Amino acid sequence: MADATERQSLAEITAERGWSRRVSDRVDIYLRGPARVRVIWQGDEAISGGSRYHDDGMEQYTRDLATVKGWLTH
Repeated sequence: MADATERQSLAEITAERGWSRRVSDRVDIYLRGPARVRVIWQGDEAISGGSRYHDDGMEQYTRDLATVKGWLTH
């Protein structure tokens, strides 16, 4: 079995924490209650950017994968 990619690992971690995930090509959208996180990927190991929303209002944007992981795991 091949090693998991960053994208696969993030999907597994978020599923354990109650996030649902929708995938559309390079974009993963994570939903939990009024929170939504949109991640745009460059391949499966790096992101172009991520946005965090609450009640459809954008709160934050980052290009740092560690920041996105923080949003989704805390």
